[in-house]
Amino acid sequence: MPYIIEKNRSICELTYYSLTRVVGLLGIKGTLNYILFRLAKQCCHSYADYSNFIAELECAKLEIYRRQVAPYEQEAIKRNGDVL
Repeated sequence: MPYIIEKNRSICELTYYSLTRVVGLLGIKGTLNYILFRLAKQCCHSYADYSNFIAELECAKLEIYRRQVAPYEQEAIKRNGDVL
């Protein structure tokens, strides 16, 4: 889970609301890729920075799957039965 200290959370929330408006307007496909690429290009200045950036993306991906997708999958298994 992406826990951060409270004072940083309020700063991040401002960016989050701006991003949700942009992605809501333009759609997620391509837009999110563009934003993330630009962010990496602007903020990463070394191999270690890129490595950390990619690690953060991977952790976010896993957290999204665990908290958002897995419960849907479990519900679908209950409704439709598991793979034999």
